[in-house]
Amino acid sequence: MQLGLPVAVTASMLARRALDGWMEEVLDEEAAAASRLAATELVTNAVQHSGLQLGDEVTLRALAMPELVRIEVEQASSAAGARIVDRDDRRGPHGGGYGLRIVDEVAQRWGVEPGPPGCVWFEIGGLTASGT
Repeated sequence: MQLGLPVAVTASMLARRALDGWMEEVLDEEAAAASRLAATELVTNAVQHSGLQLGDEVTLRALAMPELVRIEVEQASSAAGARIVDRDDRRGPHGGGYGLRIVDEVAQRWGVEPGPPGCVWFEIGGLTASGT
């Protein structure tokens, strides 16, 4: 599955909707829920921190492979600054900045392809019988 998402506050919601049906076909319930959460965090990070403008897009890719699912979020700009924020490092007026910490906790592996284009990805197991 591949989907272009607008750089807008609705991007994460659109990503979650797109993943809802697809995830249940290939992942067990727990892995699907964790993947949706992590994917939503990556989309939010790309929209908020990529430096892209309204009207630009980020790309969400979901790939079912033997033994795991890989989720990628690609942006036209660099993703070199993507990092796990220390618990004491609060960004913005409402704290936050913990999206990659969530990804790190739920994914088996994750990484950054700095780009541009930049891509942040993660992999998670928990395939259902139909996803193998």
